[in-house]
Amino acid sequence: MRFGWTIAVAACMLVRAPSHVAAQGSKTSAATSGTPGSPSTLNGVYTEEQASRGKDVYSGSCRSCHTPASHTGATFNKWWRGKHLSDLFVFVSTRMPKNDPGSLAPEDVADVMAYLLKMNAMPVGPEELPPDADSLKKIRIDTKRSAPSTAKRKKP
Repeated sequence: MRFGWTIAVAACMLVRAPSHVAAQGSKTSAATSGTPGSPSTLNGVYTEEQASRGKDVYSGSCRSCHTPASHTGATFNKWWRGKHLSDLFVFVSTRMPKNDPGSLAPEDVADVMAYLLKMNAMPVGPEELPPDADSLKKIRIDTKRSAPSTAKRKKP
């Protein structure tokens, strides 16, 4: 009798598994596509005004050590694509500026992040980035994929 119940339970689990896996798959594809159900930097998560303030902070606190190229394109993608804005917030707020780490106000960090997103061609939105890591944990850093390289590839 126990064997019959074991088979019945196993059969129910197998029948249930594909829909559960499909549901996870749809969540994953939504998360990677930057849809409104999955907050992403491709959804417009900062304002133009915030990015403008961030540019001023960047000019005063960041530009002396960093070039814009060090925060854009392939370099930005390598370090931040797929991570959450909270990761970037914590990094900037605790390690920058290099000559006085941790000295930026949380609002200034959020403004600089908005400027970094603007430099990386992320769309502007109706609300500012909040100046705290907990609120930024739900927003993933997605970037538009760059065009395929035209560099010659080595033959295998």
